[in-house]
Amino acid sequence: MTEVHTERLANGLTTVLVPMPASHQVLVSLMVRAGSRMDPPHQAGISHFVEHLLFRGNASYPDSASLFESFERAGEVLNAQTGVEYTEYYQVVHPDLMPECLSSLAAFIRTPRFADVDKERQIILDEILYDYNEQGEMIRLDSIAAELLWPGHSLAQSITGTRDSVAGFTAESVRAHYAAHYRPGNIVLAMAGKLDVARVLDCVRRGFGDWNASGNGGLALAPPRPNLNLAAPALRTVQDADNQLRLQLSFPVEGYRSDREIPLGLIASILDDGPNSRLQKTIREELALVYYIGCGYTAFCDAGQIDITTAVSRDRLEDLMAALVPLLREFREQGVTETELEAARRRYRFDLEFSRDSLDAALDRHAWCLLYSTVRGEEEEWARVRALTAPALSALAREVLLPGRLHVAAVGPVDDEVRRLLRSWLDRY
Repeated sequence: MTEVHTERLANGLTTVLVPMPASHQVLVSLMVRAGSRMDPPHQAGISHFVEHLLFRGNASYPDSASLFESFERAGEVLNAQTGVEYTEYYQVVHPDLMPECLSSLAAFIRTPRFADVDKERQIILDEILYDYNEQGEMIRLDSIAAELLWPGHSLAQSITGTRDSVAGFTAESVRAHYAAHYRPGNIVLAMAGKLDVARVLDCVRRGFGDWNASGNGGLALAPPRPNLNLAAPALRTVQDADNQLRLQLSFPVEGYRSDREIPLGLIASILDDGPNSRLQKTIREELALVYYIGCGYTAFCDAGQIDITTAVSRDRLEDLMAALVPLLREFREQGVTETELEAARRRYRFDLEFSRDSLDAALDRHAWCLLYSTVRGEEEEWARVRALTAPALSALAREVLLPGRLHVAAVGPVDDEVRRLLRSWLDRY
């Protein structure tokens, strides 16, 4: 059993250390409660913009070149990602060089210069272009689906923002957003791998202990929980020059704070977890209608979505829908079989045991959850999986896969016939 060390500094910063002595590296992750759902509507994308600007230098390393050099003396390149509910900065570090890494990380997160705002703006405006076609229409499938699922809610906001919102960012607005969210109490600093616990904790206290940014942060998210009980199915199509139609079928469901998190994940797994699962076996293996079809459960703290994604040639769209819609309807009406549940349980157990060798999985289990939830032990999780029954999963499937919850986004060679066909099958579901 892994002995996890968790310490909350007086200023509110939470440190989590997961020693894994067999490893030859350390994965360092600094997570901040700042993501796209916290961005004000007129400043959509500002959390992502702040993330980019932190790499432009700080009080100790005044430019990008010296900043990256400082981190690369301790390990791999420092990287980052902005999500819906948090931003993460992460690096793989040599175990002997943890003091150097943590010293650079403290300067990086505490003393950004916010230099070169206009340069970074241009880079992000170019990044945003990937999401639009030549007519200026959004073609990113998951963003279109989010707008259908979460109308009027910040969960529908693009992580990168819009061209208009990014154009309006100033050094002052960026500093204000940083000051509001980059506070010790809003941060979880986690490490997994070959760790000298006492030495690392001492480095954390010296690097971060005197950081007294105003306020200790908290768990509140705004705006409030989105509506999961949408009344009617929705369809949105976008014409784009492509040789395939990309489709996403989405159902709004509860998030990871809900007791339904595990069963919702199992429903997605039964639909798609290998060639013998329902979607792959029927749509791909037996009918050979598509190269790829997948189903996944994406969970936020207070909401989530089950998504089915695929791409199909224009001339096979009707065949696909004629197979896919009845398959989903049958699953909703007839439910989960005992054989499917046993296979899903077996795969879940394998994943739990295999994850013990993963540094990423260790931080997910022991640290990431502390942003908005609590730690759940492996045995507790497995006990919940074992307790699930086929009738209970079937009842949940009937509830969450209701026709009024289905939302369909399509991008590609769309014309009136494609719209008519999709609407027809959506109505039949």
